[in-house]
Amino acid sequence: MKRFYSFLEKLQFEVRWQSYTIMGLLVVVLIEGIFLFRLATHKTIIVLPPRVDKEFWVSGEELSYSYLEQIGKYLADRILNVSPAIVDKSLASVYPFLTTNPEELKAIKEVFASYTNSIKNNDWWQSFYPMKVIVDPQNQTLAVEGILKKFTGNTYIGEERRTIVFKFTVQQGRFIVREVKL
Repeated sequence: MKRFYSFLEKLQFEVRWQSYTIMGLLVVVLIEGIFLFRLATHKTIIVLPPRVDKEFWVSGEELSYSYLEQIGKYLADRILNVSPAIVDKSLASVYPFLTTNPEELKAIKEVFASYTNSIKNNDWWQSFYPMKVIVDPQNQTLAVEGILKKFTGNTYIGEERRTIVFKFTVQQGRFIVREVKL
């Protein structure tokens, strides 16, 4: 009988030990699940221009001046260096930087549609030469100043000083254009 109780005690000890192990593993799996969920939902997406000239940094909701400068020059180039044949494709390359807010997106697309119509109707070929980038982090604006040269066919129309202004926001390290003023 003593042998039977000894065997029973060993079984009870082993069941207790296994239940503690199972509980510990459950806690580890739950913690791992929470970490994986946070990792999957808290992504940082940084959209870069095709060519990066300077070193930059992104930290939470802050972007370095050099990043904003490069993005501003890239966006100004894509919007203002156009011809009737490429204006639609050129503006489409800016879309990854645009907001997803329906009202703001609609306003930007209306500005782009009006701009596209004027380029196509007047048969303008434009070249933009950026000279200065002005970043205002408080008002979240980015302005690119430069010289815009216009041609129609083979005829030189002239040049003018042009500033393109982007109202932006930064969400999870991503630069998002909320408004464009040509």
